[in-house]
Amino acid sequence: MTTIKKEKDFILALDAGGTMTDTILVKPDGSFIVGKSLTNREDEKSSYLESVGDAASYLGLTSTDIHSNCAVSIYAGTGMLNTMLTGTGANVGLIVTRGFEHITVMEGGLTWLGESQAEILHQQLRRHTTPLVDSRNVIGVSERIAGPTYLTAEADSGDILIPLNEKEVEEAVKTLLKNKVEVIGILFVNSYVDPRHELKAKEIAERIVQEYGVDVPVVCSAEVAPVMKENNRVKSVLFQTFAAEKTRDQLRQVEEAAQKEGYSAPLQTLLSYGGAVTIHYPRLYETVLSGPIGGLTGAQQIAKITEYKNIVTADLGGTSFDVGLVVDGLIGIRKDADFARHRLALPMVALDSVGSGAGSVVRVDNYRRMHIGPQSAGYRVGLCHQYPDLTITDINVALGYVDPNYFLGGKVKLDRDKALAGLEERVANPLGLDIYKAGEGILEVFHTQMKDLIRVTLQSRGYNPSEFTLLCYGGAGPVHMWGYSEGTGVGNIITSPFAAAFSAFGAACAEYTHRYDKSLVVLLPHTLGSEEKQRVAESINHAWRRLEANAIREMANEGLDPSQITFRYGVYARYIGQLESFDTPLSFGEIHSADDIERLTSAFEDVYTKIFPEGARFPESGYAITEVYVQAVAPKPVPVIREYDLQDAMPSDSAYVSTRQVFHKGKWQGFSVWEMKELHAGNVVQGPAIIQDPMTTVVIPPGKEVGVDKFRLLHYRDIR
Repeated sequence: MTTIKKEKDFILALDAGGTMTDTILVKPDGSFIVGKSLTNREDEKSSYLESVGDAASYLGLTSTDIHSNCAVSIYAGTGMLNTMLTGTGANVGLIVTRGFEHITVMEGGLTWLGESQAEILHQQLRRHTTPLVDSRNVIGVSERIAGPTYLTAEADSGDILIPLNEKEVEEAVKTLLKNKVEVIGILFVNSYVDPRHELKAKEIAERIVQEYGVDVPVVCSAEVAPVMKENNRVKSVLFQTFAAEKTRDQLRQVEEAAQKEGYSAPLQTLLSYGGAVTIHYPRLYETVLSGPIGGLTGAQQIAKITEYKNIVTADLGGTSFDVGLVVDGLIGIRKDADFARHRLALPMVALDSVGSGAGSVVRVDNYRRMHIGPQSAGYRVGLCHQYPDLTITDINVALGYVDPNYFLGGKVKLDRDKALAGLEERVANPLGLDIYKAGEGILEVFHTQMKDLIRVTLQSRGYNPSEFTLLCYGGAGPVHMWGYSEGTGVGNIITSPFAAAFSAFGAACAEYTHRYDKSLVVLLPHTLGSEEKQRVAESINHAWRRLEANAIREMANEGLDPSQITFRYGVYARYIGQLESFDTPLSFGEIHSADDIERLTSAFEDVYTKIFPEGARFPESGYAITEVYVQAVAPKPVPVIREYDLQDAMPSDSAYVSTRQVFHKGKWQGFSVWEMKELHAGNVVQGPAIIQDPMTTVVIPPGKEVGVDKFRLLHYRDIR
């Protein structure tokens, strides 16, 4: 039993997926333990406490013991996604620049987002994105501030063209309050250049709300996303108003449950571009994709401690298969991300996904065509547990890959007979196939979907797959690693003993950080002289200082010591004439002279040539800076992946469990079964074999082996 000290010794990180809630419990020495529970979407605090309690039990402790001695608890999940998909957010009111009342309907022509290829090609099948605000609650008011332009204009950027009509704002707010809105958003054109009209409108709205004696928050776009492209900016405002506050309430319930057990700090969650913040963070919509982010953060940590700097991540859970990239140790970021059929003005980790997971429903339609997903059983697993339809997990149980008596270490018993009966009735008989060959065919289709996504993710970006390591994780990742890795051409394939909780591990590794972006359009043609370059440098420098001040103010309000905050800087840049800008991190945060401008453009060239071939460069066109950002980072404890002394290749006798019959490659074969926790650094397990663990299963076919390295990472490869 672990001895409890008075210091806050433990770190908790949880990933609440569609099927499982995974816990990483980090001990004082930096090592960690994995806990798990089935996710309870109706009562997330209960599955949170159950998962923490499961991890604590391995130390002979309770969840209360852990919480009363916990420095940090990070909880990442899909609460905001569920709110968006179910349409159960707040009743929103929106005040916009007159003439833009239909902005939430027109959506910049992006009605195709999230549609299948068939729906995109056939417009009559296309569904319009479900609106986040009733069009009757979108009211225009007179105002206009000039925006930046590449062309000669009569007004300078930031000039007031039409003064704000304050009377119209008052009437708009009163109308919205009569319509019983629960939150008011404000979006004026070009407010990212000068927010004075939005801030004045907010002041008026808050005064009227106070006069009416109601609790209706007011959110303006200049505070949520002070960047160009009003279509994307309005989505950010709507996500914050429609979904973020409801999600915050769910997170508060988890926080309160932890604090009742003695946890004394604020609960933290993950930002969509990496990094941790408290759940009281004002722009909570930036955590909209907190769940899958942890895996890429964890992969970045693997890149730091190993020689594998280029990693393609493969996260296979119960509902989806997500693929991301770490290139030269850096996570790819999308500037204008798509989420739940909306495009946001939000940096987001770049992930490609298909709606296929271990809980995906398998069915045959009336035309004898087989379909996998996108419906998923979630925590109900499949016919073998509590779901009425056949799933991929049923196939794994039927063919022998998954032990029905060892799911979650035996805490959940699966029914193999039901899985076999469902496979026969719903797939084998309709297709006229042998039951086991039908199951094998399903897995082949399933694996093909995933390996195609891996290849497209790499090759569409011009990368050579052989230069990448495929990192497989998620609850079902190691089970199917043998199938979806075949033929991808990657140079190395690895997984980890804690693959099922790898996203939670990544959440624990995340920095405590805030990011602040601001649009700033400046041109740097070759004809620009030193004095003009110096003026550009000072405008960038001024923008950085203002963002720093925002960071210090917000993080100080969260109880952080400003002296502990460090900053990273960057810009978004492109060649003049290009449509897309590229994230350009910089190693410096002061820029005053023409020489500093040269350093900036040189950094852009380095980034550009990592994305595109050398021949695609076009410096002769000059450069455009479209946005600047500052990332504020505060210290936070993180887990440590330990190094172990290498032992003999042959595992110890205690690691061997039994031999199990598995239907693989058209026939039944005996697979030796090994216990994960009994394997040591240096051990090699040759196929046909299965490595079992309460959290997952590693399948090793004939001709393959898994070697355990000094970090206890598992290397899947041909038998040497």
